[in-house]
Amino acid sequence: MFTLRVVGGLVIVLLLKKLFDKRTDASAKGKNEAAASTATQESDSSSSSSPLPSSGKNDAAASSSATQECDSSSSSSSLPTSGWVYEVFLSFGGETRTHFTDHLYNALLDIGIRTFRDNEELLIGEKIDEALRSAIHRSKMAIVIFSKDYATSKSSLGEVAEIAECMELRQIRVMPVFYNVDPSEVRNQTGSYETAFVDHKKNFNQETVEGWKKALRKVGGLKGWDLENSPDRYEGKLVKLIVQQVASELENNDLILPGNMVGMDAHIEKMLKLLDIESNDRQIVGILGLGGIGKTTIAKCVYNATYRHFEGYSFIANVRETFQRGEVVYLLSKLVTDILNLENPSIANVDQGIDMIRQRLSNKKVLIVLDDVDEITYLEAIIGKRDWFGFGSKIIITTRDRLILDDLEADGIYEPNEMDLDQSLKLFSNHAFRMDEPPENYLDLSIEVVKTTAGLPSALVVIGSTLFGREQIAWKETIHKLAKRPNKEVLQKLRVSYDGLSFEEKEIFLDIACFFIGMDKNIACYIWDDCGYFPEVGIEILRQKSFVKISEENELKMHDQLRDLGREIVLQENFEVGKRSRLWSHEDVLEVLTTSKGTRNVKGLSINFHDRVNSQCLMIEGFAAMTRLRLPQVDYAKVAGKLVYSFPEMRWLSWKRCPIQFTPTNPWKLCVLDLSDSDITEGWKIWNYIKEAKNLKVLNLSSCVELSRIPDLSENKQLEILILEDCRKLATIGGIGDLKKLVKLNVKGCSSELYLPASIFELNSLETLEIGNARISQLPGAGSSLRSLIFFPRLIILPEERDARSDHGPISEGED
Repeated sequence: MFTLRVVGGLVIVLLLKKLFDKRTDASAKGKNEAAASTATQESDSSSSSSPLPSSGKNDAAASSSATQECDSSSSSSSLPTSGWVYEVFLSFGGETRTHFTDHLYNALLDIGIRTFRDNEELLIGEKIDEALRSAIHRSKMAIVIFSKDYATSKSSLGEVAEIAECMELRQIRVMPVFYNVDPSEVRNQTGSYETAFVDHKKNFNQETVEGWKKALRKVGGLKGWDLENSPDRYEGKLVKLIVQQVASELENNDLILPGNMVGMDAHIEKMLKLLDIESNDRQIVGILGLGGIGKTTIAKCVYNATYRHFEGYSFIANVRETFQRGEVVYLLSKLVTDILNLENPSIANVDQGIDMIRQRLSNKKVLIVLDDVDEITYLEAIIGKRDWFGFGSKIIITTRDRLILDDLEADGIYEPNEMDLDQSLKLFSNHAFRMDEPPENYLDLSIEVVKTTAGLPSALVVIGSTLFGREQIAWKETIHKLAKRPNKEVLQKLRVSYDGLSFEEKEIFLDIACFFIGMDKNIACYIWDDCGYFPEVGIEILRQKSFVKISEENELKMHDQLRDLGREIVLQENFEVGKRSRLWSHEDVLEVLTTSKGTRNVKGLSINFHDRVNSQCLMIEGFAAMTRLRLPQVDYAKVAGKLVYSFPEMRWLSWKRCPIQFTPTNPWKLCVLDLSDSDITEGWKIWNYIKEAKNLKVLNLSSCVELSRIPDLSENKQLEILILEDCRKLATIGGIGDLKKLVKLNVKGCSSELYLPASIFELNSLETLEIGNARISQLPGAGSSLRSLIFFPRLIILPEERDARSDHGPISEGED
């Protein structure tokens, strides 16, 4: 009894296994959609002879049912009523049955493509039977192999007529193969096809014959493979090409994309130009930009649009995170798995993975996308050298770091711009209202929200989704909140790169975000250089990582969302305002100074009363505890009290419209001093302070309209930039001949008779002399020591001896 139970149990298990295997085979590729073929790609005789089929779409009026009947006279009960059974239906004549067709059939089966072929010929006078009709209707694709004897087979003609009719009723991809027959013979029924139809007219009615002819014209007009006119006539190679194309068509490996994309066509078009898909060049193209700009989405769209052109393809997401986990072997395995269709590649270490890629992929045309790459170290293990991959291979890398693309010697770099207002509003509306435009009563609110994002797609999506279905009061609260604190989810995406910066790079980034947007890069670098931050390297790294941009005017620029990131990082340093490193909010600075809550944590503060009607008086005692203050900006501020406090770390002081009573002390580390728009005079005590600033690199006294003479500057041996623009009464500059390190002198708009001594042309370092619209009483000839004079526009010289012309103003000598 026990033995019977065991045997019975084994039988049941075997039966279940067999059933499971059948179900598995039937659904192994069920996830693949029907080939998206909805428009016939008609071709002329030259295009029809192409050895490769295009990826164009066939004529079809899409039907919602995969089992739509092709013959209205047939009973619907005779056709299957469920989904696909076959992936490919083969239609062929007797000439190719035992060789070409058989080879193709078995090659398709070998890679798991479920293929139908009929082994029986129809008898004369028989119609195509229901089994064949069902097989055609239950197939995703049909391959019609036209040969010399194809038209002699009534069975083949019945199949092609059914296939042509189904093309009009539902989606089916049809691929013709012209086997030793010219495509024009098929379309026009000439040659052997004409001979065959002479006989058919004797045995079949006119309607049937005309139906066959129409089908031949339709299917024979599609672009397909032409063996006779191919560069070489090897059947094995043609079989391989067909199998590759079929596999590519059947597989729906499209990556999932977000809905409601806006402006993507323009991005794809620009990327395709850079990739040059049709070329045989191995190319690397980068998509570069800050987090949230849409790099991944663009890469996915390009991948979906192009992967069918390649023998193998792989999209590897989150490369940065995978590298951080040390899973380089995993990336190598995924690459090999995707491209070679290996379920379990035996890769035990990096070296083994590199070796497999070099050996197995060097003859394959592949598409590889590496998304979110942030370091070069392990990247060489994946795409080390271009000759690891076959000719025509393309590699796309998305990154925030230009240096990575430079190291790889990328063939092209695409930098997507922020969205304009119209695009931003459309993308935002798609998520906030589920339509392209906001309702009229939400238009103004929507524009306000959109402006806070500065065209960053991720911010538009996140904030729009947050506001979906919310009342207007919630919108107004959100706008108010965004004005003070950026969206957390958006910041998380942006902060990823910040966390990878060095201490010095972080300090430079935070200084820019809080104070220096719009400042001349060179001037800012003087400050950071004295702090030991290695600014030339740091700025370049920040630029490479898309944190900052340098404008044509050499000004530091930063995206609003990155600015907000930097400021949010500072806000999170401490709940108490006075214990944060940087203060840029007018209200916060006033609070700290009036309540004396500042601490030694404060490295910089910025307050500007220029556009305020009532300039509040600052209590000087409020600065007392800020002993590490290095970046104070107090433009147009009035102060109460005597400034007796020492700021030994101060590198930059900006005090436009500086009050007369200003008498600071200990300026030993001061690098940049901006006292522009102040009522400075020759006798002001500030000159003693300036003399003590032995480290001073930049002095800006522009628009000091009361200044007629600058006292001796000979003590400021390190001075490199002297800006005196629009000092309208300025006549002389004392000690300028001693400034041997002076690089730039700006006296534009000095409309008095300014005397420039000959000694300025003995300054070995002077490179830029800006004298536009200045009234120069004497401009000696340039000495041989002067390396270059650049930016020399509209020089106006006041002659030493006045003549009749002088009554009409200065003489313009034109532009150099």
